[in-house]
Amino acid sequence: MDELIQALRYAMKSEIDSVTIYSEAALRAESDVALFFASRAEEEKRHYNWLLRYYKEMEGGRMPTTNLAAEIQAIPYKSPMFSQEFLTRVASDRHVSAAVSSAVLLELNATQHYRKMADLAQEPHLKAFFLSLSEWENRHYEELLKIQEDSRHYWFEEQNFEPF
Repeated sequence: MDELIQALRYAMKSEIDSVTIYSEAALRAESDVALFFASRAEEEKRHYNWLLRYYKEMEGGRMPTTNLAAEIQAIPYKSPMFSQEFLTRVASDRHVSAAVSSAVLLELNATQHYRKMADLAQEPHLKAFFLSLSEWENRHYEELLKIQEDSRHYWFEEQNFEPF
């Protein structure tokens, strides 16, 4: 139980880090890029709140009884399409481009961490919850990795390469 509580705390911190990166990128970006990052920030806030619900239950010394896996699975997930204009806008802003690079690592880390938490969980609904989160974060990871790879070409075209 203690190990699971510590894992939840780590996960909540990671979700807050993701919210911060996505929110800052949304503020710096424009149009559909800003909307993309704002939607990611909202998703990560939802993840944090789910984790917080479990954490509060477990902090009291009891295993959570809430079945959040069903709540997660009920949310439709549609992978966005990234236009050339979207990728160029990402590449043209160094802060946004850096946010994508950071977010790739955060999402990969989250995917692996939730999978580990699923392995630690004894309760079937906790195991299902963490596996669902792992799958959700893995979709984020794959999308961001695609943005990072596909915008790389535009990044070199957009940068002025001036000395610091």
